[in-house]
Amino acid sequence: MRKFLLAAAMMFALCVFAPFSFAAADPAVTLVNPSENEPIVTNNFLISVKVTQTGKFLHVSAYELQQKTDADWALVQTEELEEYDKKKEEEKRLVPIMETASFESKGAVSFFTHKVEDIAPGVYMIRIETADADGAVLFDKEYRILVKEKTEEESKVFETPKSGTSQFLQSLLNKLFKN
Repeated sequence: MRKFLLAAAMMFALCVFAPFSFAAADPAVTLVNPSENEPIVTNNFLISVKVTQTGKFLHVSAYELQQKTDADWALVQTEELEEYDKKKEEEKRLVPIMETASFESKGAVSFFTHKVEDIAPGVYMIRIETADADGAVLFDKEYRILVKEKTEEESKVFETPKSGTSQFLQSLLNKLFKN
């Protein structure tokens, strides 16, 4: 009987407290691109947010994570992320890399997009806030974006001479992405 009561109490606690642990993210708002916590090799990225509800007001901002090193501030590198998380708040800062963009969804499915250019390898954060019509924030979610440096092997992908269809596709990709 004790085991049953203990199990029932645990289930009750899970049902009562679980919704509060997930209340920070708006279920109608999804970051489509870039992928969170998956390293990408690029010098720019497209922020793409999908909204599946009409009348949502979003505020989207992007930051680079910096940490204090000696007397200066430096961009956090992907391999330093664990050490960064352990640092005191005075040794960390967020530097905006774009002005906060506002967006209102007009249809059942809407997309917000914004291109961020001139990115150096490091760790970035995208913050998406959902607000009501008066501007009060209802939901707030942060995503970490990891940008790593292009290795020599990755740089040589477009340098090898090819012919035929592969040459056409390679030149098309070069023109589209210019990297």
